[in-house]
Amino acid sequence: MSASLVNATLVYRIVLTAKSDMEQIAVRADMTAAHASRPADEQLGGDDAPVLHQIAAMAAGETVVLTGELRLPLSAITPIRHGSAALFVPLVRIAVEGPLRLRRAFVVGLDESANTLRLQPFRLDLGPRVYAQVGQRELTVPQFA
Repeated sequence: MSASLVNATLVYRIVLTAKSDMEQIAVRADMTAAHASRPADEQLGGDDAPVLHQIAAMAAGETVVLTGELRLPLSAITPIRHGSAALFVPLVRIAVEGPLRLRRAFVVGLDESANTLRLQPFRLDLGPRVYAQVGQRELTVPQFA
């Protein structure tokens, strides 16, 4: 994860393994910012996320590794204020579409301590940075999202 003067950028790696033969697979993904002022369905939805990868076919048992970057303009982030700190909690939304539809959402944060399962938010008030110790936790995506 990095934060520049313009964007928050997350480098991702998605590993897909087919349980059966599949054709015409599209992988959609985007990143948004978590904030209590936004409804959950808006934060966890992501149905309009862009198609980032298309896979013509996968055989049963085949694994494909997809990589890329997700960018979110800083102007699109409503920071969470904590004292003088401006905090950013990224949500990554992924949909795999083909014969079946699979949707997942992940919270992303600093994973600096092995002693806790909790991720720490990114600080936007410290200027441009590159964060190496990044982790993710899967969220439950409700049916309405």
